Amino acid sequence: MNILLWVLQILLALWNLIGGVYTFSHYENLKGGWGNNLPAPVWLAIAALQVLFALGLVIPKLTPVASVYLTVNALSGCVLFAQYAGFPGILWGVIPAFLLAFVAYGRIALKPF
Repeated sequence: MNILLWVLQILLALWNLIGGVYTFSHYENLKGGWGNNLPAPVWLAIAALQVLFALGLVIPKLTPVASVYLTVNALSGCVLFAQYAGFPGILWGVIPAFLLAFVAYGRIALKPF
């Protein structure tokens, strides 16, 4: 179980790191459509927090907190995406959110470090 959680943590850290860096560096691409609903400082803060918590996924003491935050972040993104862009692309947020919730459960309830 510990190996599975570590593999998920590393893959999800990379997923969120890439997503946060992309959001931070390509904010202009997100401004069209549903991205207009949040001001630029909010997008940049979300991106910076996503990068920081992605790094926190691979630090054992921070993993539970980071996985809970990133789960909430992914589900919030799903709600925004579904509300303004429709449902077809929502799985890009639901699947990582489910995996992050599994990591959070594994590290909080099972504690197999």
